[in-house]
Amino acid sequence: GAVKVVRKGRTVARLGPGNFFGELSLLDGGPRTASVITEAPSRFLTLPRSSLRAALRADGRLALRILETMAGRVRQLERPLVG
Repeated sequence: GAVKVVRKGRTVARLGPGNFFGELSLLDGGPRTASVITEAPSRFLTLPRSSLRAALRADGRLALRILETMAGRVRQLERPLVG
């Protein structure tokens, strides 16, 4: 499928098959920082917080991929502020 990530009324990202979202709230238990709106028919896998944490403990590669993706997203959000 295809979704857009909206923050404060502005589209900040578009995601497609194989991407993930919602990890920040699952990791720290805090509120959502954006909304995700479908742009095409999509299917989703949802995980409770306990399942994600167990998967991260069991597979360091998964934890690293999530960290790398989160770092890239932070850089993307910060880009307009630099320079």
